[in-house]
Amino acid sequence: MSTATAHKGAEPLVPERMPLDNRRAFYERIEANNKPVILTDAMKGWPAAERWTFDYFATKYRDVSVPVEWLQYNAKDTGGVERVGRVRKMSMQEYVDTLKAKGGETPGYLIGNDLFRTLPELHKDVRFDDYAVQRKLTEQLFFMGPRGTFTQLHLDRAHNLHAVMVGRKQWQLYSPKRDAELSPAMLSHPWSVVSAHDLTPHGGKADQLPGGLVPDYDFVLEAGEILYLPYGWWHRVYTVEDAIATNYWWWTWSMLARLGPKLIPSIALSAVGRIRKQQKLGREYREQ
Repeated sequence: MSTATAHKGAEPLVPERMPLDNRRAFYERIEANNKPVILTDAMKGWPAAERWTFDYFATKYRDVSVPVEWLQYNAKDTGGVERVGRVRKMSMQEYVDTLKAKGGETPGYLIGNDLFRTLPELHKDVRFDDYAVQRKLTEQLFFMGPRGTFTQLHLDRAHNLHAVMVGRKQWQLYSPKRDAELSPAMLSHPWSVVSAHDLTPHGGKADQLPGGLVPDYDFVLEAGEILYLPYGWWHRVYTVEDAIATNYWWWTWSMLARLGPKLIPSIALSAVGRIRKQQKLGREYREQ
């Protein structure tokens, strides 16, 4: 992902890298400054750090059916945001073979909590529980994608730990203090917000900064590292090398108490909207 677009502003930073010596140091650090941190040596003892390779998934789960997506966020002519593209079911073996082929059809993105629902034993391969987060207030996604996979600028209304087992990912982060200039655009669900500057058909390109705005942080997250991203930080992600990763969103009771009055009405409206909309393979999108 290039940042060669002409723009003004200070040079982006790289988050501090710190070894995870103990949980107390981690929590003291994140509570103190609400800034992103890269945790090194944080996956010692995780089965996923050793097992999770493309060959492992293709062999052990070869016949498992997974939804693979080719989707982008798009600005609708009538206003609002929609996802456009396509989704299809593939076996894990077929998907990994396509990803490795480096020719023909561009591989899609295997992303979501589908694999954890189908294969709940995968939860045992990661040790996010070591962070003493309350399990009932969490959500977890699985990510497998080829070089070039790109996620447009958005924020998630939760704290986030993103762990890369294989490959490398470039992250560009924008502070919550910049909400207004990033032109937030609401989705049909309340937990994420996208930037109107980074929507197709005019935006949404990995090699162009959204609105020409320089990120606060620009860096590559390496295999074996975990990014801690505090609540409300905007981010766009480009896969530099074929990658396998997982994340861990969590909320605290105090956070929900503070945000609940704003989110509950949105959650209710979102639920009604999903009931009314046709879904394909668990995704809402317009075929393109």
